[in-house]
Amino acid sequence: MKWLSWLPWRKPSFAARSLSLSWSAIDEQALDNAAFTVLDLETSGLDPKRHHIVQIGAVRLESGSIALGNVWSGLVRTHGERSPESLLIHEISPQRQEQGEPLSQLMRDFARYSENTVWVAWDADFDLAFLDRAWPQAGLEQARPLILDLAELAACVLPEWRGRRLGLDDCLRYCGLPVSDRHDALGDALVSAQLMQLLIGRARQKGVVTIGQARRLMQSHKQRQAHAF
Repeated sequence: MKWLSWLPWRKPSFAARSLSLSWSAIDEQALDNAAFTVLDLETSGLDPKRHHIVQIGAVRLESGSIALGNVWSGLVRTHGERSPESLLIHEISPQRQEQGEPLSQLMRDFARYSENTVWVAWDADFDLAFLDRAWPQAGLEQARPLILDLAELAACVLPEWRGRRLGLDDCLRYCGLPVSDRHDALGDALVSAQLMQLLIGRARQKGVVTIGQARRLMQSHKQRQAHAF
């Protein structure tokens, strides 16, 4: 959307184009039968060229059900970072960060966890801006999973909701889902998975039953929004 066009993750990168698979192989999958990895990142800042991933949290959503026995979280070991500004963003103490793993190892573990799924994230471009830099740095040669933007899907199937700029918590409240002061990637991934479950049901009510239909709906919505501005 135009109101976010100045932010660094809104600029398409070569990495984002070259790392991804083709949608054609999965567009016919039913939303309520597909395997999704709903993810969230905590980062040290907003600019992927200057900042880095601090934590990754992920939850599997399989055939419409949250696999609570198959969640994943990883904390990145820092290298002397003690920035007060960074701590304000993610609220993960330096002591906790020292207990993490190298980012390259974490990315390889996450790649195995999310293999053969479609990624889902709130404001997905932000997460991809960091993940598409970390993916090749970890030595991962396979194409990363494709990703759906949860905020964009919400804007399409919740027509009375006022929009993505209000954030994940506002959307959760609108849908009657629990909101808490998380500041934890796994916590955000879990509530995002609950929201994805709800949005799949709302999409079905609109006759949107496949991944391809959802993508086309989101593309049309983005085009309408662009013209509106």
